[in-house]
Amino acid sequence: MPLVKPLAGLIESKLESDHACKVIRSRSPLRRCMICRESFPKQEMLRLVVDDDGEIWPDVLQKAPGRGVYHCMREACLTDMNDRRLQPLKAKFRVNLPQQERLRQRMVSMLEQQLKRMFTRQRTSAAIGRDAVMHRLWNNMPLLLLRASDAGDALVRQIDDGLEKRARAGATSVLTNVPSRQWLGEMCGRDDVAVVAIDAAGVAAATANRLNVYCIWLASITGCVKGEER
Repeated sequence: MPLVKPLAGLIESKLESDHACKVIRSRSPLRRCMICRESFPKQEMLRLVVDDDGEIWPDVLQKAPGRGVYHCMREACLTDMNDRRLQPLKAKFRVNLPQQERLRQRMVSMLEQQLKRMFTRQRTSAAIGRDAVMHRLWNNMPLLLLRASDAGDALVRQIDDGLEKRARAGATSVLTNVPSRQWLGEMCGRDDVAVVAIDAAGVAAATANRLNVYCIWLASITGCVKGEER
């Protein structure tokens, strides 16, 4: 899977080619994925915690108390996340199995809740809809573009042309496909939205990166198209 281009040069080294997301490379401690057993910086991973009833919950912000385990969110590891692969958790926690499907539903629900909160904070500064986005593309500051997977062909061509012009001008852009116009509209508090542009310069870069990561994680879980490099 192609990687999305780093926003504002925040990633110093490349991720593995099949990684499910583009994230901020930092000096974060390493954690081992519960599925593939490979180690990654913890900020690139989804933390999971087990409650007193033996239920597994996603800890999107990595702030929940107690011990947790980590998932790298790569597509292969999401595909392999079944109750058999959750069985080793019983060595550390009192876990009720089976709960694979409940865990997937919780991951989707928690990611969507966090995304909705982030989109709400971005409404005043984001460019929402075709006209606003096309105008924002003339700005050479780094941008994150979120485009609905069911956007019309004409809009897709317009956005692609605009991104090509930005690339020739040396501007940084990240394009990530999201589930649908209806989904993007719900995130933005509108009925139907095909495309959104979010500033990713300076202090806004970290928020844009994290929002992009969550969108790609959600797409990985639900089987939607991943981000693509521009």
